[in-house]
Amino acid sequence: MNKTRCVYLKEDGEQCRGFAIKDSEYCLSHDPAMQEARLDRARKGGASESYEKLQLDLPPLDIKDSEDIVQSILQIINEVRTGQIPPRVATTIGYLLGIALKAYEVSGVDKKVEAIEKALYGRH
Repeated sequence: MNKTRCVYLKEDGEQCRGFAIKDSEYCLSHDPAMQEARLDRARKGGASESYEKLQLDLPPLDIKDSEDIVQSILQIINEVRTGQIPPRVATTIGYLLGIALKAYEVSGVDKKVEAIEKALYGRH
């Protein structure tokens, strides 16, 4: 594996900190031979066929509490293991379920604080 530094010098004279790509003295960003490919990617706005919208026939998740989130995570794990959904879709769903779980936890703490305040101050 090529571990040499890119030879490109920035405007301030500092050398690029990137690693040179195979068969080049430059990193991917500074290799003159890659200029057209970089411009083409920029024109496409970073779009990639691998990230086209997926059409999956997944039922909505019915989430009412944190236990439903745990069950959903277990379901998604099994769907990935059996090839029913792509791992990158599962990663996204798992991330969102993590946010939902944190929201439920915060919501639960807020309710407990409110109950304690009612008990302490006699608020209704």
